[in-house]
Amino acid sequence: MTDRQPEDRSRETRASYTPASPVKRILAWVGIVYMVCLVLLNLYPFFHQGRYLTGVAPLFACPGIAGLLAIALYTLRRPDETYAKRASMAVLALVCAVGLAVSLALGVPPLLAGLGGGQ
Repeated sequence: MTDRQPEDRSRETRASYTPASPVKRILAWVGIVYMVCLVLLNLYPFFHQGRYLTGVAPLFACPGIAGLLAIALYTLRRPDETYAKRASMAVLALVCAVGLAVSLALGVPPLLAGLGGGQ
């Protein structure tokens, strides 16, 4: 006698795998980038005689702004969105691009100076 029916039923009752949406993936990558930045920022004093990096706060806006830009561009490219939503996503993408450029312009020079490239 074989008991194959309970095994087949357990396969049917299992939920099928549904991959995460692209927006959730973008947000997950933003979180990973923030964690790597925090770890590197906290490890810096151990290798530079206890001195901390100063003036790099604008760089911490960059992962969030880049994630929002990616979400705006993803939503903008979807074919089933309304014209109003596409227009608002285009404006948001433009604002994010400007914000990203400003944050990089304000944060990279202090980072280079702290790492020894600005001396």
